[in-house]
Amino acid sequence: QRRERIGSRYANRLRQAGRLPAVVYGHGQEPLHLSVDRKEIVNLLHSNAHIIELTLDAQKQPVLIKDVQWDHLGAQVVHLDLERVDLTERITVEVPLVLFGEAVGLKEEGAILEHPLTALEIECLAMEIPDEIKVDVAELKVGDTILVGDLKLPSGIATKLDPETLVAGVSMVKEEVVEVAPVEGATAEPEIIGRKPEEGEEGAAAAAPAAGEKKAPEKKAPEKK
Repeated sequence: QRRERIGSRYANRLRQAGRLPAVVYGHGQEPLHLSVDRKEIVNLLHSNAHIIELTLDAQKQPVLIKDVQWDHLGAQVVHLDLERVDLTERITVEVPLVLFGEAVGLKEEGAILEHPLTALEIECLAMEIPDEIKVDVAELKVGDTILVGDLKLPSGIATKLDPETLVAGVSMVKEEVVEVAPVEGATAEPEIIGRKPEEGEEGAAAAAPAAGEKKAPEKKAPEKK
């Protein structure tokens, strides 16, 4: 449905009514501000849909789900960006990378599996967008890596990402040794509270007055007359 008004207040009213604000753009046409059924969109997103058929004013057209905006908790969809597409044209889209298999290198103590890349930007026909790209990591030993250039992409699918970009690899956790520098001015033997004085120390300790304590005057013997 077309949106008669735009703005955050009106968008919140749409969400409360079970609909979501959306914008459709592309192919040299003016952007359209629409609202779509929230439940339908959520179901399509859960099924990893990329291209959907939009019906507006009794006319159908394919659109690409270009961007999905979520709330601050990442739990609810709050807005959609949709791009008009021609099913015969090549488009650029991101698809998730899914790792499978248990790397043999993980059997070694301290080994970890790194996978910094979770999605891959690809270029393909609009009708040939895969739901995901699977990556087998079962044969990875410690020190082995899989780069973007190593991926076996389906026919007709390409990526412009740097071939040297790391997809997954097995490495060992490095232990960091922290050296504690000695404190300047510290004594070699710290004073231990409650330490029993050694022989010869007790008398010295008794003879020496405490800090700030006045020494008692010595008593003189009475003079004999």
